Amino acid sequence: MPRYARVSRKEVLDEIIRLIDLALDPATPIVYADRYVDLARRFSMKYRVRIPRRYKMFICRGCKRILRPGRTAIFRVRSMPRRHIFVKCMRCGHVYRRIVE
Repeated sequence: MPRYARVSRKEVLDEIIRLIDLALDPATPIVYADRYVDLARRFSMKYRVRIPRRYKMFICRGCKRILRPGRTAIFRVRSMPRRHIFVKCMRCGHVYRRIVE
């Protein structure tokens, strides 16, 4: 008899989305938001569930912490050479660009 009940991928995905939504909420302190993102990443790796692309954009690729527009990151829309979103983490300085179709 199994010790723990099996967890479905859908339940894990819902929990990941809930944690990242909590982290992006402006009322949540930054320290808690970073912890929520860390938990979401751990769930993602443990249960092998991908974080949706629209939420992954708010996790820094350098320091793996929350990117809140205006508080912990700079988000800009640029058009040269191709239209893209420019994201800079204000904590670690990591810069990345995402092409907008």
